Amino acid sequence: MGKQSESSAVNAVDVIQKIQDGDHALREQFIADHLPFIKRIVRRATHSFFVEQEDEYSIALSAYNQAIDHYQVGGDVPFEPYARLLIKNRLLDWFRKQSRTNHEIALSEADTEDGIALEERLADPKSVDVQQKIECEESMIQLQARLQQFGLSLPTLVARFPRHQDSRLLCVRLARQLSEDTSLYDQMVKTHRLPGAELSRKCATPLKTIEKNRASIIFLTQLMHSELQTIKSYLAHFEEEHAK
Repeated sequence: MGKQSESSAVNAVDVIQKIQDGDHALREQFIADHLPFIKRIVRRATHSFFVEQEDEYSIALSAYNQAIDHYQVGGDVPFEPYARLLIKNRLLDWFRKQSRTNHEIALSEADTEDGIALEERLADPKSVDVQQKIECEESMIQLQARLQQFGLSLPTLVARFPRHQDSRLLCVRLARQLSEDTSLYDQMVKTHRLPGAELSRKCATPLKTIEKNRASIIFLTQLMHSELQTIKSYLAHFEEEHAK
Protein backbone atom coordinates (compact mmCIF):
# COMPACT_ATOMS: atom_id res chain seq x y z
CA MET A 1 0.00 0.00 0.00
CA GLY A 2 2.83 2.35 0.93
CA LYS A 3 4.69 1.61 -2.32
CA GLN A 4 1.54 2.29 -4.34
CA SER A 5 1.07 5.65 -2.60
CA GLU A 6 4.70 6.57 -3.16
CA SER A 7 4.42 5.60 -6.83
CA SER A 8 1.32 7.78 -7.22
CA ALA A 9 3.14 10.72 -5.66
CA VAL A 10 6.07 10.30 -8.05
CA ASN A 11 3.69 10.08 -11.00
CA ALA A 12 1.95 13.29 -9.87
CA VAL A 13 5.29 15.08 -9.78
CA ASP A 14 6.03 13.95 -13.34
CA VAL A 15 2.63 15.19 -14.50
CA ILE A 16 3.04 18.56 -12.76
CA GLN A 17 6.45 19.00 -14.38
CA LYS A 18 4.89 18.48 -17.82
CA ILE A 19 2.11 20.92 -16.99
CA GLN A 20 4.62 23.54 -15.87
CA ASP A 21 6.44 22.97 -19.14
CA GLY A 22 3.30 24.06 -20.99
CA ASP A 23 1.01 21.05 -21.48
CA HIS A 24 -2.37 22.80 -21.15
CA ALA A 25 -4.45 19.74 -22.03
CA LEU A 26 -2.74 17.75 -19.29
CA ARG A 27 -3.42 20.59 -16.82
CA GLU A 28 -7.15 20.43 -17.54
CA GLN A 29 -7.16 16.65 -17.17
CA PHE A 30 -5.14 16.77 -13.94
CA ILE A 31 -7.53 19.31 -12.40
CA ALA A 32 -10.56 17.30 -13.58
CA ASP A 33 -9.11 14.14 -11.99
CA HIS A 34 -8.71 15.94 -8.67
CA LEU A 35 -12.06 17.69 -8.48
CA PRO A 36 -13.25 15.29 -5.72
CA PHE A 37 -10.20 16.29 -3.65
CA ILE A 38 -10.97 20.01 -4.15
CA LYS A 39 -14.67 19.57 -3.39
CA ARG A 40 -13.92 17.73 -0.14
CA ILE A 41 -11.90 20.68 1.11
CA VAL A 42 -14.65 23.15 0.18
CA ARG A 43 -17.37 20.99 1.77
CA ARG A 44 -15.48 20.82 5.05
CA ALA A 45 -14.88 24.57 4.99
CA THR A 46 -18.45 25.55 4.10
CA HIS A 47 -20.38 22.66 5.70
CA SER A 48 -22.28 22.41 2.42
CA PHE A 49 -22.53 19.36 0.17
CA PHE A 50 -23.48 20.94 -3.16
CA VAL A 51 -20.57 23.35 -3.60
CA GLU A 52 -20.25 23.62 -7.38
CA GLN A 53 -22.18 26.91 -7.55
CA GLU A 54 -20.48 28.47 -4.52
CA ASP A 55 -17.89 31.25 -4.77
CA GLU A 56 -15.69 29.22 -2.44
CA TYR A 57 -15.50 26.45 -5.01
CA SER A 58 -14.24 28.87 -7.67
CA ILE A 59 -11.67 30.20 -5.21
CA ALA A 60 -10.54 26.66 -4.42
CA LEU A 61 -10.17 25.84 -8.13
CA SER A 62 -8.10 28.98 -8.65
CA ALA A 63 -5.92 28.12 -5.65
CA TYR A 64 -5.39 24.57 -6.94
CA ASN A 65 -4.36 25.93 -10.32
CA GLN A 66 -1.88 28.26 -8.60
CA ALA A 67 -0.57 25.35 -6.54
CA ILE A 68 0.29 23.53 -9.78
CA ASP A 69 2.12 26.58 -11.10
CA HIS A 70 4.14 27.31 -7.98
CA TYR A 71 4.83 23.79 -6.72
CA GLN A 72 8.56 23.08 -6.46
CA VAL A 73 8.96 19.81 -8.31
CA GLY A 74 12.48 19.24 -7.01
CA GLY A 75 11.55 19.81 -3.37
CA ASP A 76 10.68 17.30 -0.66
CA VAL A 77 7.12 18.57 -0.07
CA PRO A 78 4.32 16.28 -1.35
CA PHE A 79 1.99 18.07 -3.75
CA GLU A 80 -1.32 17.12 -2.15
CA PRO A 81 -0.70 18.66 1.30
CA TYR A 82 0.85 21.69 -0.40
CA ALA A 83 -2.28 22.20 -2.53
CA ARG A 84 -4.58 21.55 0.44
CA LEU A 85 -2.87 24.22 2.55
CA LEU A 86 -2.91 26.74 -0.30
CA ILE A 87 -6.64 26.18 -0.86
CA LYS A 88 -7.43 26.46 2.86
CA ASN A 89 -5.47 29.70 3.13
CA ARG A 90 -7.25 31.21 0.12
CA LEU A 91 -10.62 30.23 1.62
CA LEU A 92 -9.60 31.66 4.98
CA ASP A 93 -8.71 34.95 3.31
CA TRP A 94 -12.11 34.92 1.61
CA PHE A 95 -13.99 34.28 4.87
CA ARG A 96 -12.08 37.07 6.58
CA LYS A 97 -12.98 39.51 3.82
CA GLN A 98 -16.60 38.40 4.01
CA SER A 99 -16.59 39.02 7.74
CA ARG A 100 -15.11 42.49 7.36
CA THR A 101 -17.36 43.72 4.57
CA ASN A 102 -20.59 41.86 5.39
CA HIS A 103 -21.54 41.70 1.72
CA GLU A 104 -20.80 39.56 -1.32
CA ILE A 105 -17.36 39.97 -2.88
CA ALA A 106 -16.79 39.03 -6.50
CA LEU A 107 -14.20 36.37 -7.17
CA SER A 108 -12.18 38.85 -9.24
CA GLU A 109 -11.92 41.08 -6.16
CA ALA A 110 -11.16 38.26 -3.78
CA ASP A 111 -8.37 37.03 -6.01
CA THR A 112 -6.64 40.39 -6.42
CA GLU A 113 -4.94 42.80 -4.11
CA ASP A 114 -4.42 46.51 -4.74
CA GLY A 115 -5.82 45.97 -8.25
CA ILE A 116 -3.03 43.55 -9.14
CA ALA A 117 -3.88 39.94 -9.98
CA LEU A 118 -2.41 37.48 -7.53
CA GLU A 119 -0.77 35.55 -10.36
CA GLU A 120 1.09 38.72 -11.35
CA ARG A 121 2.13 39.41 -7.77
CA LEU A 122 3.52 35.90 -7.43
CA ALA A 123 5.49 36.31 -10.63
CA ASP A 124 6.81 39.70 -9.49
CA PRO A 125 10.06 39.28 -7.51
CA LYS A 126 9.26 42.53 -5.71
CA SER A 127 6.08 41.17 -4.16
CA VAL A 128 7.90 40.10 -1.01
CA ASP A 129 4.78 39.74 1.11
CA VAL A 130 3.19 37.16 -1.19
CA GLN A 131 6.42 35.27 -1.74
CA GLN A 132 7.05 35.11 2.02
CA LYS A 133 3.54 33.78 2.59
CA ILE A 134 4.03 31.01 0.03
CA GLU A 135 7.47 30.17 1.47
CA CYS A 136 6.00 30.03 4.97
CA GLU A 137 3.28 27.65 3.76
CA GLU A 138 5.90 25.42 2.14
CA SER A 139 8.03 25.46 5.30
CA MET A 140 5.03 24.43 7.40
CA ILE A 141 4.30 21.54 5.04
CA GLN A 142 7.94 20.46 5.17
CA LEU A 143 7.87 20.57 8.97
CA GLN A 144 4.71 18.49 9.14
CA ALA A 145 6.14 15.96 6.68
CA ARG A 146 9.31 15.59 8.76
CA LEU A 147 7.36 15.18 11.98
CA GLN A 148 5.20 12.47 10.39
CA GLN A 149 8.37 10.45 9.83
CA PHE A 150 8.65 10.25 13.63
CA GLY A 151 4.97 9.42 14.07
CA LEU A 152 4.22 12.93 15.34
CA SER A 153 1.54 15.44 14.36
CA LEU A 154 1.79 19.20 14.76
CA PRO A 155 -1.57 19.77 16.53
CA THR A 156 -0.81 17.08 19.11
CA LEU A 157 2.69 18.42 19.73
CA VAL A 158 1.44 21.95 20.28
CA ALA A 159 -1.31 20.75 22.63
CA ARG A 160 1.10 18.63 24.70
CA PHE A 161 4.05 21.04 24.74
CA PRO A 162 5.42 21.54 28.30
CA ARG A 163 3.54 24.22 30.23
CA HIS A 164 6.23 24.92 32.84
CA GLN A 165 8.87 27.44 31.78
CA ASP A 166 11.79 25.39 33.16
CA SER A 167 10.66 22.33 31.22
CA ARG A 168 10.33 24.38 28.04
CA LEU A 169 13.78 25.86 28.48
CA LEU A 170 15.27 22.41 29.05
CA CYS A 171 13.65 21.10 25.87
CA VAL A 172 14.89 24.07 23.86
CA ARG A 173 18.45 23.66 25.14
CA LEU A 174 18.46 19.91 24.47
CA ALA A 175 17.07 20.51 20.98
CA ARG A 176 19.74 23.15 20.37
CA GLN A 177 22.51 20.73 21.35
CA LEU A 178 21.04 18.05 19.12
CA SER A 179 20.50 20.36 16.15
CA GLU A 180 24.06 21.69 16.33
CA ASP A 181 25.65 18.24 16.60
CA THR A 182 25.76 17.18 12.94
CA SER A 183 26.53 13.55 13.70
CA LEU A 184 23.68 13.12 16.20
CA TYR A 185 21.20 15.06 14.08
CA ASP A 186 22.02 13.05 10.95
CA GLN A 187 21.61 9.86 12.97
CA MET A 188 18.17 10.99 14.14
CA VAL A 189 17.04 11.90 10.61
CA LYS A 190 18.35 8.61 9.20
CA THR A 191 16.82 6.34 11.85
CA HIS A 192 13.74 8.45 12.67
CA ARG A 193 14.60 7.92 16.33
CA LEU A 194 15.76 10.33 19.01
CA PRO A 195 19.36 9.41 20.05
CA GLY A 196 18.40 9.62 23.71
CA ALA A 197 21.38 7.85 25.26
CA GLU A 198 23.94 9.88 23.29
CA LEU A 199 22.11 13.13 24.02
CA SER A 200 21.92 12.21 27.70
CA ARG A 201 25.70 11.79 27.88
CA LYS A 202 26.39 14.92 25.85
CA CYS A 203 24.13 17.17 27.93
CA ALA A 204 24.53 15.45 31.30
CA THR A 205 20.76 15.05 31.49
CA PRO A 206 18.98 11.94 32.81
CA LEU A 207 17.83 9.66 30.01
CA LYS A 208 14.45 9.38 31.71
CA THR A 209 13.98 13.15 31.37
CA ILE A 210 14.93 13.07 27.71
CA GLU A 211 12.55 10.19 26.96
CA LYS A 212 9.75 11.99 28.78
CA ASN A 213 10.22 15.00 26.52
CA ARG A 214 11.08 13.03 23.37
CA ALA A 215 8.31 14.47 21.18
CA SER A 216 8.97 18.08 22.19
CA ILE A 217 12.73 17.75 21.62
CA ILE A 218 12.21 16.29 18.14
CA PHE A 219 9.65 19.01 17.38
CA LEU A 220 12.00 21.82 18.45
CA THR A 221 14.96 20.29 16.62
CA GLN A 222 12.99 20.17 13.39
CA LEU A 223 11.84 23.75 13.94
CA MET A 224 15.47 24.80 14.29
CA HIS A 225 16.25 23.11 10.96
CA SER A 226 13.25 24.68 9.22
CA GLU A 227 12.90 27.92 7.25
CA LEU A 228 10.44 29.39 9.76
CA GLN A 229 12.66 32.33 10.63
CA THR A 230 10.24 34.11 12.97
CA ILE A 231 9.80 31.06 15.19
CA LYS A 232 13.53 30.33 15.13
CA SER A 233 14.23 33.91 16.23
CA TYR A 234 11.73 33.55 19.06
CA LEU A 235 13.41 30.35 20.26
CA ALA A 236 16.83 32.04 20.21
CA HIS A 237 15.43 35.02 22.13
CA PHE A 238 13.80 32.69 24.65
CA GLU A 239 17.15 31.00 25.29
CA GLU A 240 19.03 34.30 25.63
CA GLU A 241 16.41 35.79 27.93
CA HIS A 242 16.71 32.88 30.35
CA ALA A 243 20.45 32.32 30.06
CA LYS A 244 22.18 32.11 33.43
